[in-house]
Amino acid sequence: MAHLKKNTRGAVPGLAVHFERKTDHHSNKEIDVAKTYLNQDLISDGSDMLSRFNERLNDVYYMKRDDVKALGTWIVTLPEELSEVPYEGSGAKFFR
Repeated sequence: MAHLKKNTRGAVPGLAVHFERKTDHHSNKEIDVAKTYLNQDLISDGSDMLSRFNERLNDVYYMKRDDVKALGTWIVTLPEELSEVPYEGSGAKFFR
């Protein structure tokens, strides 16, 4: 399953704090901070999300209005019923 959410520029600083787990006081009580090390960032240059976002905005044209969607976030999950099914072709298995 995949879900796309479109966000305004004003939402990005809060999203960065949430995604990079920069706070100990999460509003979502289901976050298990002991598993934070399992999170993956596809850009491993040591920079943070907010600085990458601002650098990208310097490189492209965008309308500077509060209602313009400037960032898309994806949540991709494997359906529970497929968590133990082997992936045909590669011999790999899905893991939770």
